[in-house]
Amino acid sequence: MHSIQTAGRPSDDACHRLILYSAYEGLAGRPARTKCITASLNIKGLEILPSLMKSPLLMTFPVLMAIAFAVGASGAAMAQTEPEEELELIEIGNRYDDDDAAIEDEVIEGLIFDQSAQQYRLVEDPEEEGLEEPPSQREQDEAEIRRLFAIYKESLSSKNYLESDTLAKQIIELSIKVFGIDSTESAKALTNLAIAQHGNKEYEAAERNFRASIDIIESTSDRLNSALINPLKGLGATQLAIGRPDMARATFKRAVHISHVNDGPHNLGQLVVLESMAEILLAVGEHQEALDIQERMFALQARKLEPFSLDLVPALQKQARWQHRLQMYDRERASWRRIIDVFERHFGKKDLRLIPPLTNLGKSYLFVTPAEFNMQPEISVSSGETYLRRAARIAENNPDSYWQLLEQTLLALGDYYLLSGRANRASRLYKNLWTMLSEDEARLGNRREHLEKLNILQAIYPPKYYRSEEIDKEFPNEEDFETGTVSYGFTVNASGKVVNLKHIETQPPEFDDMSARVRRNLRRLVYRPRLEDGNMVKTPNMTFTHEFFYRPEDIPSKPSEEETTSR
Repeated sequence: MHSIQTAGRPSDDACHRLILYSAYEGLAGRPARTKCITASLNIKGLEILPSLMKSPLLMTFPVLMAIAFAVGASGAAMAQTEPEEELELIEIGNRYDDDDAAIEDEVIEGLIFDQSAQQYRLVEDPEEEGLEEPPSQREQDEAEIRRLFAIYKESLSSKNYLESDTLAKQIIELSIKVFGIDSTESAKALTNLAIAQHGNKEYEAAERNFRASIDIIESTSDRLNSALINPLKGLGATQLAIGRPDMARATFKRAVHISHVNDGPHNLGQLVVLESMAEILLAVGEHQEALDIQERMFALQARKLEPFSLDLVPALQKQARWQHRLQMYDRERASWRRIIDVFERHFGKKDLRLIPPLTNLGKSYLFVTPAEFNMQPEISVSSGETYLRRAARIAENNPDSYWQLLEQTLLALGDYYLLSGRANRASRLYKNLWTMLSEDEARLGNRREHLEKLNILQAIYPPKYYRSEEIDKEFPNEEDFETGTVSYGFTVNASGKVVNLKHIETQPPEFDDMSARVRRNLRRLVYRPRLEDGNMVKTPNMTFTHEFFYRPEDIPSKPSEEETTSR
């Protein structure tokens, strides 16, 4: 029952509503739908008639007759009551019969039920005011979730992980309120929080929330739902970060399997997971398996593309970089040549797009695949210079070029000279570049970053896991890995090479063999040296610290005093 309580003399608007409601019901042929309208109004019926006549809704003969009847009845009732009598409660019952409850929410043209006031009100101009009710609390909460998520994505892209963490927690609270804890939406909110925590390196918290998200999805759907892929990817990345490649590998495999079940074996959504699996295999020294995954990734991307399609270039670029990391330098060169061929077919031989593949192709000649060294006698260090010089000419002569691009090509050529053992040529080129960057104040920032600071030209990758070449293919799940460190001090000479290596510390100290491997790696580390007034200078007091993972039972035992004496 809807109730309208009136006190004292009711307003004309109240009378309008009652009379109009009765008139409309009579006009619509629904006399039986009003169960109860009782009123005692302390007004003269004729006083409101002029204002009622102004309503366009009432300017029909049946409605006018109904108004006349209602006003007459009101006047008769008024004559029988005391002038100061208290008004009775005006109760408006259910407009429909019980068997007509299916259309309870029907909106009558010209009238709308006001939920907040629990009464019907007249819509003076339906076109302007509209018949839509204000958004419900749920709709407002859902809109707030969308707003917060947009801010969350923006903060995540800018790597503001603390803000992302706070926003993700607010989204979780609203998601649980609106959708309940056991819902896909709440699971997604937990995944978003875990991503922010992973960015903050709060790996234990991230792992718990990724697992919580997975548990919710499994309990509300099944173990092969596609919504599991994202939290599984995040969980695998977190497990890898805490030194559990065994668990990460199994997690990524499950994510790939679910993507195959839902989207087929050739879906491109699995590429990110496959790349993570390749990273794990590379970290534990399983290069052949990593290569197999890389080739599978390229096949997926190139499956429906023409041999010289521009859409093939991103896949070729990624393939070339992986081949470089896997020391497949001959294959890497083939990939860069193929990219150059695609660009030349589409844009000609002087296009600026040729500069990156030409530069990378030139650099690749600094390396020879170890297994194929004896099979490549024609490969020489000077071979790459041709491609680097061509890239520099394009940057210098193309009318669409700019000084930053020319700087990049000249730096690449100077670095090539340095890495190939021609420090004098490198020194002359760096000095010319110093002069070019000193001519304009806008270029001084590049000079500081690229010439006044040390820049690594040849990075090193010491083993990430102790005994990674001998490690089991399936790691024992019950074993936790611990973190060890090896630290060295050294000087970078004027040619960019590491000299005066001094061991600082190894923890645990028993890992002498890991310390020796890091030392050998450091001898291959090459920098672009610092320049002062255009001249290459040495840089002392450098420190390198390598972190690695080991299993507790792998710690080498120290020889006893008797064994040392016997030696």
